[in-house]
Amino acid sequence: MGKSSSAFEKYLFFGVLGLFVFIPLYPKFPLFSVPGTYVAVRLEDFLIGLVIVWFFIAKLSEVKKIINEPVTKSILLYWGVGALSLFSAITITHTVSPHLGLLHFLRRIEFMALFFVAYSAFTSYWQFKLWFKVMLFVTLAVALYGFGQQWLNFPVVSTTNKEFSKGLLLFLTPDARVNSTFAGHYDLAVYLMFFIVLAASFFVYYKKIINKVLLAGISGLSFLLLAMTAARVSFFALICGILILFWMVKQKKLIIVMIFLSLFALAISPELRHRTVATLTVNLIGGGGPKYTPPPQSDNPTKHFSIENAASGVATPAGVPVDVAPGEPLNTTELGVFRSFGIRFDVEWPRAIRAFLKNPFLGTGYSSITIATDNDYLRMLGETGILGFASLLLVFFIIVKKIWKFLRFTEKNQSYYFVAGIFCSVIALALNAIFIDVLESSKVAELLWLTLGATFALIKLERK
Repeated sequence: MGKSSSAFEKYLFFGVLGLFVFIPLYPKFPLFSVPGTYVAVRLEDFLIGLVIVWFFIAKLSEVKKIINEPVTKSILLYWGVGALSLFSAITITHTVSPHLGLLHFLRRIEFMALFFVAYSAFTSYWQFKLWFKVMLFVTLAVALYGFGQQWLNFPVVSTTNKEFSKGLLLFLTPDARVNSTFAGHYDLAVYLMFFIVLAASFFVYYKKIINKVLLAGISGLSFLLLAMTAARVSFFALICGILILFWMVKQKKLIIVMIFLSLFALAISPELRHRTVATLTVNLIGGGGPKYTPPPQSDNPTKHFSIENAASGVATPAGVPVDVAPGEPLNTTELGVFRSFGIRFDVEWPRAIRAFLKNPFLGTGYSSITIATDNDYLRMLGETGILGFASLLLVFFIIVKKIWKFLRFTEKNQSYYFVAGIFCSVIALALNAIFIDVLESSKVAELLWLTLGATFALIKLERK
């Protein structure tokens, strides 16, 4: 019986390892759509469900022990508050469609259940070593495919709008940003950021030149691809994560190297550089290049401005988009950055705040503030109120506290550097969450909870 159980656990590990490979590499092809949203059910959902069932069968005798863990209780508390919020949204505030609210709620359970699966699956040091090697080559494949999209016309599968999310094979236009195997450039940037921080930790740990060269090569390609996404938040969150890591492991020289590498990335990536400069000049300082001043308008009973209504004989600036509004930047990069911030400050964030004020304790339910809020903290408050916000923060507080305690009282061996890398990756992820819904991005969230479960398993293994 013992051998059979051990073998089953071993196979569970390979099921989890398969998820670590499949989730980042398989594009978001939909299997079938859900009415009322363009979020689709995909093949990975069925594979995750299969592995979760596998986990319950393998660990049925340990369920009570797992439930007694503080982190388990906090996750169950969050799920309970989420269920209460959903019930309130359907029956009291009437702010969600029942099937959409339930779908979003079940997605969160699906993501977070992976924590327990990985926590139970990793039982030996050789599994962590194999996992890291596999993730190195998975990330290399993600990077190479991204470069292939940019220069070799590799196809793109995107979910950035309703039409694209049908699983269409697209190709990058000259001004588009790489997605690689992810469904959007922001998701790709967050994944690369998370991996690079962890790889930087192992770069410090490894002494053999061949290991350092391999890590530097794959991380360097990933870093260049991240710069090509022009995702400013992920780029600067990455820098913060790595600088904190190097400070923790007392590598002052590498801090200087990282600063120069960051400046180099800005120099070789015009899109990232221009968007970064535009963020400072247009959004923060309020300056930037020339703004659009409308020409005189002909008689217009609607009183709505448009270029088409401009008086005849008045020149229109070349390259001005037809939907440009008076006072918006003429430069296309500045215009994109201006609107990116504008939709957050003027539309998405106020919508989340209104939802929170409507029901401060339980929010207005999952899916009530549409798919995007571009701020995970405001999204938590808007959808699940103070109780949901506090219960999810409690989950992360327990996770971070345990990781920090491990780092304080553990010698600097390979496990220490693994956990330190994850710790700094989580910090970078938390910074991303200010401007991006990282916990709702399926690929990012699935890999995050899997990795956190593996981290807890390593801490448990070290204590033994």
